[in-house]
Amino acid sequence: MSKVETALHNDLQALQLLRDELRLQTHLLGADMRDRWQALETDWDRLKEHARRAQTAADDALPEIETAAALLVDALRRGYGDIRNALKA
Repeated sequence: MSKVETALHNDLQALQLLRDELRLQTHLLGADMRDRWQALETDWDRLKEHARRAQTAADDALPEIETAAALLVDALRRGYGDIRNALKA
């Protein structure tokens, strides 16, 4: 899991805990707070959908990213090796 995925996952978990805690207390809220809660619930649903789509895109792109990273590492290794060999000569 990448740093971005880990951070997003941790943020979503923290929000989920806060959301669950507040949902238990919604029956005590006044009408204004209920309206605000409903607006936040709409945003929550949108965030979960965006996170799901981002995860799908990341999963789909992972093989290409890994291949590109491996090629770059190999190119850098060869390039640094060439410089090291030139300095030794």
